[in-house]
Amino acid sequence: MKTLLRGGLVLSSSTPQPLSEQDLLIDEATIVDLGEPGTFDGIPVDRTLDVSDCLVMPGLVNTHQHEWYLLGRGLGDDKLLEKWIWETMFPLKAQLTPDDFRVASELAALDMIRGGTTTCVNHLVAETTPAEEEAILSPVLASGMRQYFAKTVRPGDVKDDFESARSCHATWDGAGNGRIKVGVVLEATSHWVVAGQTTEEMLISGHALAEELDTFITSHIAGGTMSREDGYLKFVLETGRTDIEFLHGLGILDRRWILAHTIHNRDRDLTLIAESGATVSHTPSSEAARGGGVAPVRAMLERGIRVALGTDGPMVDHTNDMLEQLKWTRLLQNQVHGVPSSIAIDTLLAMGTSHGAEAVNAADTFGRIAPGLRADIAMFDINTVHAGVTHNRLSTLVHAMRSSDAKHVMVDGELLILDGRYTRADEMHVTDLIKRAGKHARELGKRAGLLD
Repeated sequence: MKTLLRGGLVLSSSTPQPLSEQDLLIDEATIVDLGEPGTFDGIPVDRTLDVSDCLVMPGLVNTHQHEWYLLGRGLGDDKLLEKWIWETMFPLKAQLTPDDFRVASELAALDMIRGGTTTCVNHLVAETTPAEEEAILSPVLASGMRQYFAKTVRPGDVKDDFESARSCHATWDGAGNGRIKVGVVLEATSHWVVAGQTTEEMLISGHALAEELDTFITSHIAGGTMSREDGYLKFVLETGRTDIEFLHGLGILDRRWILAHTIHNRDRDLTLIAESGATVSHTPSSEAARGGGVAPVRAMLERGIRVALGTDGPMVDHTNDMLEQLKWTRLLQNQVHGVPSSIAIDTLLAMGTSHGAEAVNAADTFGRIAPGLRADIAMFDINTVHAGVTHNRLSTLVHAMRSSDAKHVMVDGELLILDGRYTRADEMHVTDLIKRAGKHARELGKRAGLLD
């Protein structure tokens, strides 16, 4: 099927700023070309979509997300990270069922798609069985979005040569015509080491597995409070090294790593990250919600570090909204540096799109609007009461627009959102799903002893 997107304000790889009015020709899943309005008149197409009222940009890429966290939204809001992990997250994790995973996965996917997010990295903090992996990934396939599923491994998995991770990769990697990819979670931050969730042997062997499978690795790094009692500073003082120095010392810090949070850094840490080619996944609203600090994003960018964005999950900061992450990133950096334009808008938009694609080694597949790449595209309505009067539409996108302004959303050239409505799910199903998710959340909270 050939599709013509006519007259949108296109954010393309060749013209990141300012926007330009262009037509976009798509053949099946692939962007064929883009040009001035009328360029493709006379070429037979199967569908023409007038997007003259839209800002047309690459689909947003969420590089750090815990989908099942939406079942814990609002629980433990008043706790700092370390206390929240032990008293809220771990009790919930221990009580998860395949049906919990299924309903959370479907609702999270629909939430992200509705907001213009076409790809996410689902970082599992829970160990999963094949039945649970089916429960998570089948709804993702049905939704049509892309997911980079990060399979959690633990120290005991080394003894069986990571059999469960290998099986998951063999079963799911490449499913949905390539929309599902499988990587690994190798937890390396200090509080996970103390919790017995990781060992040096696991990290070294897990990295070798990722190299063998040619896939990505994701890990929580240098996050939480700087408390001497139970926070990150305590472990730095006790061990004499930072999380980044730990990975570097093991000889495994390289471009495969997506380093989530990475808030508390020494100067040497930034040097090591830059030299490794790893990606930092910045989750600004999550850090703010937990009082965890502000990552040195501008300093990272100045060092040449690739910084992408993530939401972390609704049990931390209640949201899966990637437009919020764009805004939070800029505003928090403005505060830290005392300037109103700490990060250029085009750099910020790259953090939410192309940097995420590069993080999972898919820069030649999606993340930009350019000929030959997949048509993963979000089209945001610019004529709204909250954003309709503007002198700089890209600034307005970041500072005023909302994820619900996504009018049309495409993955692989398939319209998953058309005129603000799902194409693969009817409204009655979505309404029922929300009710079922609420029921699952309440029952999970009770089983975990967090609700009466």
